[in-house]
Amino acid sequence: MKRGLVVLDTAEVPEQERPDRVARLQRRLADEGVTIGLVYADVHRSDDVGYLTNLCIYWNEGILAVPAEGDPAFLMKLSPRVHPWMRRSSTLTDLRSGKGFTALVQGFVENAAEPGVIGLVDAALWPTTTVDEVRAAAPGWDVRPLGGLVREQRLVPSAAELGLLGAAAGHLRTALDAVTGPDLPRGERIALLEQALRGAGYTDLMVEVVHGPDEVSAVEVTGQFRFSWLRAARLVTPASGVPQWAASLQDALAAARGAVAPGEAASVPAAAAEKTLTGLPAGATAHATVVHQADLSTGGDYASPDEQLPVGAVVVVAVEVLFPDGGRVAVADTVRVGETGAEQLDDKELPA
Repeated sequence: MKRGLVVLDTAEVPEQERPDRVARLQRRLADEGVTIGLVYADVHRSDDVGYLTNLCIYWNEGILAVPAEGDPAFLMKLSPRVHPWMRRSSTLTDLRSGKGFTALVQGFVENAAEPGVIGLVDAALWPTTTVDEVRAAAPGWDVRPLGGLVREQRLVPSAAELGLLGAAAGHLRTALDAVTGPDLPRGERIALLEQALRGAGYTDLMVEVVHGPDEVSAVEVTGQFRFSWLRAARLVTPASGVPQWAASLQDALAAARGAVAPGEAASVPAAAAEKTLTGLPAGATAHATVVHQADLSTGGDYASPDEQLPVGAVVVVAVEVLFPDGGRVAVADTVRVGETGAEQLDDKELPA
């Protein structure tokens, strides 16, 4: 379950920005010949719906039905008692609850003049049972798989989103500075990070302290702020000093950042990092990744390493080493793909 503050504030994101996002999707649906686009969401993967409407799926699952013309509706397996809260915290006005998607989708499509095309946005990530429910709801309709149309819009954050990411990055850097000294117990590091970042407004948060040989450990944070994601991981400097292999890990991260450039495949900076690693302990294996922040809710597991990095995208550059005893350490940073290379996210506060 997600925990944290859900904010709908025109000082953060202009009022017209989210309706414009929906309109952009509707134009794409019309271009594809789709009558109604369906966007699936559950508590693990709800960023597309959040991006379009500011709705936080904190539990269970739902489908955002977006007609090529007209207003969207959210079809959910949640009680109607959540409707007032959802209306206050999102741009949606049409909220429909039910026990199953077959009846909910049927109720939405029955107003159409005639059967048309239903497009399943990012269909490869839909549960098979939910696809079956949609098909059962719309006999005579052409149910068609679509690609990640909303994800494509999310790859390059707007100016408002970039401001939010910059503020979140500032909170994250400050929190990590406070917990990466050599003397704090593991549990205290985690508790302090949780307290600082939850208090700063992070909605979803995964914090780990991981360990390798030579007394080297790392603090790793993946967090959602509003509907964007960041990840950072830092080594904890042991009292005995940084061994050569750990210093090499830092050099590899710097090499990856240096290879980030618009138009390059995500695999290019990853390869630059792996070439830089030297002197790893016996049996250790290392790998580097570059993942769009828009893919962090699924851990980047479905992203292609051959996908080119667009200018303005925000990506996570990470280098991880695994050890034969099951230990691991990692370093990571979230950066913007600038015209000439990787840029640190601006550390600026949210509007008062």
